[in-house]
Amino acid sequence: MVAQKEKMITKGQLFLFIIQAQIGVGILSLPSKLNETAKGGGGLSVLVAGAITQFAILLLWLLLKNFPGLNLFNICLKLGGPIIGSLLIIVYIGYFILLGSNIMLSAVEVLRRWMLQTTPRWAVLGLFSIMTLYLAREKLTVLARFYTLASLLFIPLFLFICYGLTQAHLENMLPLLEKGVWNIVKGAKDTTISMYGFELMLIIYPLSEGTDKQKLLTVSLANLFVTLFYVFVVSTCLMFFNSEQMKMIPEPVIYLMKSLSFFIVDRADILFLPIWAITLVCSIVSYCYAASFGLSVLFRRKSHRNFAPFVKITTFMIALAPVTSVGIHLLDTASAYAAYLFIGGLPLVMLIISQFIKRKGSGPA
Repeated sequence: MVAQKEKMITKGQLFLFIIQAQIGVGILSLPSKLNETAKGGGGLSVLVAGAITQFAILLLWLLLKNFPGLNLFNICLKLGGPIIGSLLIIVYIGYFILLGSNIMLSAVEVLRRWMLQTTPRWAVLGLFSIMTLYLAREKLTVLARFYTLASLLFIPLFLFICYGLTQAHLENMLPLLEKGVWNIVKGAKDTTISMYGFELMLIIYPLSEGTDKQKLLTVSLANLFVTLFYVFVVSTCLMFFNSEQMKMIPEPVIYLMKSLSFFIVDRADILFLPIWAITLVCSIVSYCYAASFGLSVLFRRKSHRNFAPFVKITTFMIALAPVTSVGIHLLDTASAYAAYLFIGGLPLVMLIISQFIKRKGSGPA
């Protein structure tokens, strides 16, 4: 009983784990994308995306609630049997590896554009791989503790972005409905892609403390925090830059930092990017941990530790493969469509099947 208790993470750690998994590299370019689609209504698009994400969280929660104490991989085996269940586990492992590779590549591309222009991509990818391998091999409780410490870095990030409000102009956002309601809903699609990571609750849900309702509330509060943080970042950028300026700036959040000048720091973006990189490391580690954990279930091993190096080598190779901007875009697009299938499609099918089995099981013997 004591050993089992040590493996459990607290509700607070679950809250911070989901936040760290959700906030990724997409937020850096999101204000520019939303300016193109929804203009001043970009903040409203984020709120719509938050509502869509909450609906997806509820769907995943209902699935997990039907199988107490089981994670995604156990549920796959329970519903699909040894053959189909194993195939489902393999495709989910592939999904987690794909997402981890895409996040790592996107992070490296941003760092090379703004700080490490002459550094070879393989070298930066290698450094990210070493950092994330070191963490991905550890137990969930170790990850949760690291994420808790890393969450303290949100304070300087928040303060950096807050400083941009000193030069913000509210009229840059008005009118909010300039592009119409449909474009605001359309902008929610780009935002939803930037908010992936909550699906990792499928892995860590049984290893967290609390009742089903408490866990749902915890994950929902994490999603609310991420949504409000995104609204704040997007709105600040939309007020700081006018619409024409935003069209020329691919990563407005970093450019906002670069344009600010403090008394003792000339370029705040040099401080901002390393701090932000820690959050990106947490996202990458989360997906690598999930893939390694899936392999341990597939091969019936007690620990995922020995599978982490294989996952990291695979993510490194996938992230290294695209050599042109077209290849990078294809990987990004593939990740987006895969997320629709593995977060929305397959869990919905599994939920329907589980309800059917439950009804069948409750019938007369």
